[in-house]
This record gives sequence, structure tokens and C-alpha cells, in this order.
Amino acid sequence: MPKYHMVALEQKALGLFKELQVKYQAELQRFMNTNRASRRGTVWSNPNRGVHIAKNARHSTKLDISSTAEFRKIKYIENTGRWLGNGMILLDGAFRANSVYNNYKNGGDWQRSLSTELASFGASTASGIFVGSITTTALSSLLILTPYGWVIAIGVGLYVGFTASIKMNNLMKKTSENIYDRKPIFEGTF
Repeated sequence: MPKYHMVALEQKALGLFKELQVKYQAELQRFMNTNRASRRGTVWSNPNRGVHIAKNARHSTKLDISSTAEFRKIKYIENTGRWLGNGMILLDGAFRANSVYNNYKNGGDWQRSLSTELASFGASTASGIFVGSITTTALSSLLILTPYGWVIAIGVGLYVGFTASIKMNNLMKKTSENIYDRKPIFEGTF
């Protein structure tokens, strides 16, 4: 697309944003008060954000939200995903803490258990989030290919992230046990 077309479209978007702000100021203010966004804002609060998303090659699908009900659905999915992700991490931590406590109650070496659980918790959580995010981002091209591409991309991202998390958990537990027992670090890990 020629640069002058891009500039014209950008000016049109900024003009439409100003018109939107004037006509629907009360509705947008009420909506934005109940749906907080990041510092950068959203396409509803920052016209440059929408222009940047439209120009960015990573976002191949257009922003086509025609009602506040659709916007609410998207916001609900985002908040649910955030809540579930944090909840799963919290649940994992609770199970690990319970394992250490049971080891303490039974007179076991709870310090060893604590050090291995802490090390494996941090490493497995970080690797699961990292690998899952990378995979989901890499598969985002599936969003274009099928109507349910986002389900495939998110599902594969979750599976790969979960698998990476489990593998890292096992590796880190054995490695931290070896360090605690003063054995060679990678003895029995592979």
C-alpha cells in the first residue's frame, strides 16, 4: 500500500476517533471506568494504539467489534484467562506447600523437600509460561486459516507449555536434589 494511502487512512482513523469521543463521551467514560486497561490504553482510549495495531504485521486480523456486547465478551475472555492462569499457578504452589508440610509432619527431610519444590516451582512455571506464550504467538497465523484457529493456537500453546513445565519440573527437582545432597549436578537427570 502506498505511503500516502496509509497517511490518509491514519488521518481518517484519528478523525473518527475524535468524533467517537465527542458523540459517545459519557458511554465511553462509563465503560472505561468498569474495564481498566494497561498504561498504553485500548483502541477506545488511545487513537495511536489502534493505528499501531493496524500497522503492525503481527496483527493480521482487523479490529471488527461492532457492539459493546462483543467488547464485553472479549474482555470477559481476557479476564477469565488471566484468572485461570494465576489460579493454576496458585494451586500448584499450594500442592507443593502441602507436600513439604506432609514431609515435615512425617519427620522427613523437609528442608530438602522445600528446596527442591521451590526450585522446581520457579523453573517449571517460568518455562511453561515462556514456551506456551512463544508457541501461541507462533501459531497465531492459524487465526487467519480457520474460523476456530484461535482455539487451535491456544490449545496447542497450553499443551506445549504444560509439557515443557512438567519436563522442567522433573529436571529441576532432580538437579536441586543433587545439589542439596552434594552429588554431581546432572547425575541421573537425563
